[in-house]
Amino acid sequence: MEVGKNVKEHVRYSIQSTSENAEQQFIYQQTGWKKIGNAWHYLLPGDSKFNVSLKGKLESYCGEQTFSKSDLETVYSMTKTLLAPKEIIYILFAFTFLAPLIEFLRQAQCMPKFVLNIIGRTGTRKSTLAALFLCFFGIFNAGNLPMSFRDTSNSIIQNAFALKDVLTCIDDFHPCGRDDERKLTSTMQALVRAYGDRTGRGRLRKDSSAMESRPPLGNAIVTSEFPPDIGESGTARYFLLELKDSDINLNILSLFQEHAEQGVFRRVMFGYTEWIRKKFLQEDKIEKEFVKTLKESFAAYRSDFIQTGISCHGRVPEMTAELRIGMKMLLWFLEDNKVIAESAAKNLDNELKQILYRLAQRQSENIKSDKPSVVFVKKLYALIESGAVAVTHKDLSIGEDPYPRNFIGFEDEHYLYLNKDIAYRHVKVLCNEQGEIFSLTSKALLKTLAEDGLIKTSQGSNTVSVRYARKNSRYMALDKFKAEQIVNST
Repeated sequence: MEVGKNVKEHVRYSIQSTSENAEQQFIYQQTGWKKIGNAWHYLLPGDSKFNVSLKGKLESYCGEQTFSKSDLETVYSMTKTLLAPKEIIYILFAFTFLAPLIEFLRQAQCMPKFVLNIIGRTGTRKSTLAALFLCFFGIFNAGNLPMSFRDTSNSIIQNAFALKDVLTCIDDFHPCGRDDERKLTSTMQALVRAYGDRTGRGRLRKDSSAMESRPPLGNAIVTSEFPPDIGESGTARYFLLELKDSDINLNILSLFQEHAEQGVFRRVMFGYTEWIRKKFLQEDKIEKEFVKTLKESFAAYRSDFIQTGISCHGRVPEMTAELRIGMKMLLWFLEDNKVIAESAAKNLDNELKQILYRLAQRQSENIKSDKPSVVFVKKLYALIESGAVAVTHKDLSIGEDPYPRNFIGFEDEHYLYLNKDIAYRHVKVLCNEQGEIFSLTSKALLKTLAEDGLIKTSQGSNTVSVRYARKNSRYMALDKFKAEQIVNST
């Protein structure tokens, strides 16, 4: 390109025009699988063949270039110790070994679209446990995790793009006050949507041309002291693990931390990615079969979960299918290296399946409890029971004031007849006072309640005409039996 108008362009042109024989270096600033010279390579800093450089807090990512069966046996022993409950360890293993498959799951159009959320009170070692599993991809401890909720959401998403086909962690969702909670909740919302949709922010250059999108390309663990209030849609984008005070055996934890510091975990991940490369990526035909196998496994595992009849959000069967794929590939790797027998692998896979289904049931209940219609009913009944709002009876007693202070409606045997706007405003105010998000408009709430069968509809309208105090008006008719079922289920 010829010289431009500014000094920078003159310098660039001078360097290029006088340096025809200059040495060229390729520096990769993204981890994971990349096709270089028609061959797949798994990139991490420390690679002997390729220069991989990550900046800032991502500098702790690094790989090893050797592997031995004894390393794999050491890592496999974690599944048989009492380091933590199996439902924690198995899910973490499945999620960790799913990460290097993301490139090929993307090709199979079944890319994981969720984050793993580990919740637990301070002192439960949730950050330490997350750091231990990150040691498959670098040198980490609870004090040097790659990202935290004190970082901006833009920097988190930018780093998530660089961390392709690896595991990362966004640490410590722990708001300290109302303003801090609002900020961190906004970051969490942006984070789970980025991973849950695998999309980056659309941006334009100065000349209005579109910039390349930078979606997250790896797997992420989030640690928090309590489930974030990000609504039904946000909750559906993370898989929840709960860590209690006595869940971690500190002596066993220290033993495996020593193994991680000695590079055992990194060597196992090197062996795993090399096994994938040599077994599935040497020829185009075999690579296509590999992608096809992943797609078929995803469909089969998802169908297997759906057939259980567990009532759930549409994302839950996909989460369980992807975690089973991660464990399936790990067990296959263990079998090929003669670390585990086929029968033992089947038993472990079946254990994971039962754990997943049990956790998925709980996850479904968590998602349901965050539905706007459920939140509205719970808050409404809390207001009524506390006397903050007034509900009269349809058949007024003699002398009774039909419109007492804070009146929101009246009731009969089957329905609460509510002034939709006033009831909505009281619930909205209560949510704001409690630091919770209630983002639906009054009109959208009516539509949601009707779709969930909680209110009576009439001739295409979500309100009904009822006579009260000698006057006909339109009210939202909330089914008392269904509403009380929601309230009593908590």
